[in-house]
Amino acid sequence: RIDQHGDVDALFDELLSKGEESEAVQDERIPYWADLWPSAIAMSLHLLRSELITPATTVTEIGCGLGLPGIVAGMLGAKEVIFSDYLEEALVFARRNWALNNSSAARFERMDWREPNPAFAADLLLASDVAYEQRFFDHLPQAFRALTRPGGRILFSEPGRGVAKDFLAGLPGRGFEVKTTMVTGEWNNLPYEVGVYELRID
Repeated sequence: RIDQHGDVDALFDELLSKGEESEAVQDERIPYWADLWPSAIAMSLHLLRSELITPATTVTEIGCGLGLPGIVAGMLGAKEVIFSDYLEEALVFARRNWALNNSSAARFERMDWREPNPAFAADLLLASDVAYEQRFFDHLPQAFRALTRPGGRILFSEPGRGVAKDFLAGLPGRGFEVKTTMVTGEWNNLPYEVGVYELRID
């Protein structure tokens, strides 16, 4: 069960009401977190179908939003799950959704992955639909390296946006080994096809 914010438009209006000079508007803190996106569903399905999670696996999710992939990792028996997001409102919903589905403890940390905190590094880093703006592309490889323990993996999902095409193609040249799985399904009566990329650092 996943609890979603009931009115994304109201959140967007609230952001705009802060005025053009506000830090939130200038940094374009658009409330994408409040929706459940196909990329999160596809990543969660991939986790269920794979053997990436063991009782010894530590997991960190960046840009967690509502937290579905991290919740699934916890349900699969991960040793520790850390949810991180830039926005406190997202962490409130991730915490609520974790409690709806898991009785064990998890950590909820405010973090901008453009300035990753190595203290949150894990065996498996989850990054669902975080490559939606060009301005993030230089920061993501740095975050992947800082937040993945030696020998660990990154699971990254992306729904085929044109803006991310060059970023994905460039990952091997940045020192990442890439294994691609396409996940298809239907959400809100619309079909989706999402790439789920399992990355290792060379």
